[in-house]
Amino acid sequence: MTFYDDNFGHWDGMSDPDMQEFFQEVQKKSVLKKCEGCGREVFILPHYTYCDTCATRREQGGDF
Repeated sequence: MTFYDDNFGHWDGMSDPDMQEFFQEVQKKSVLKKCEGCGREVFILPHYTYCDTCATRREQGGDF
């Protein structure tokens, strides 16, 4: 089974109950926001400003 969200992208290790619990907690805390990189409406943690795709692009030196 594949798990994905706009906070961290693809989740690995989801057979681990602790990882499943953390994933569920992240989902509960996430809110609908406009990503400052791509402008999409995404569910991310309140203190995040970029979705995972845009954050990864920035970390790799990409531009918007």
